[in-house]
Amino acid sequence: MYRKKVKSLIIPSIQKSHSSYIDKGDMMKKGISIILLIIICLVLYKPDLQVSTLQTLTKKIIVLDPGHGGLDNGASVGKVNEDELNLKICFALKSELENRGATVYLTRTDDQDMTKRNHHYSKQDDMYLRALKIDEYKPHLFMSIHLNSSHSSAWGSQVFYYKKSKNGKVLAETIHKEMKTITGTKKSISSCEFYVLRATQSLGVLIECGFISNANERGQLKNSRYHKKLAKSICDGVEKYFQSL
Repeated sequence: MYRKKVKSLIIPSIQKSHSSYIDKGDMMKKGISIILLIIICLVLYKPDLQVSTLQTLTKKIIVLDPGHGGLDNGASVGKVNEDELNLKICFALKSELENRGATVYLTRTDDQDMTKRNHHYSKQDDMYLRALKIDEYKPHLFMSIHLNSSHSSAWGSQVFYYKKSKNGKVLAETIHKEMKTITGTKKSISSCEFYVLRATQSLGVLIECGFISNANERGQLKNSRYHKKLAKSICDGVEKYFQSL
């Protein structure tokens, strides 16, 4: 009887200890699994946009020229107007440039052309005043922002520079390379004689951010998150240009 009682006391005790060990083991496994899951999520998670906090463009003066405005809508598809999107992209670009330390000015900040008239629109007057406004700020560089249009299915961003400007070509190339990572464009930079580049004393480029006439690209160009991505890529190009000097 004594031996049986001893056994009956020992066996439940062993079983309880074994059960407790199993429970602790399960909890440890679950804990390790949760930790591993958190680590994997942190490794794989990549935010869509990282705003630069480095003041890499301190003391740089940059002018942004949102193309068209007022009675001149630029290219349009339905209710989507180029001049409105140009301005929105410029606001995103201004924010990104300022985050990097640059002083930024815009040739226009609302839906007006440079003449600020609501009648008798003159492209010649608008462009003349636009060029004067840009040079007034004595910038290190300026960027005229536009959207392209075509009757074909053409797509892709493109950067233009004044044909007689060596530095303009370098600036266009650095911006183009960075934008290509976002837009996937197959186009190359191109020389030109656009008035805004030819008539200004300042270094500048004209950037066609994409084709408003292309349905897929138009959908992106209407998106504010895409504006921020464009802005970041353009700013990266500007930074690399200054680093190359």
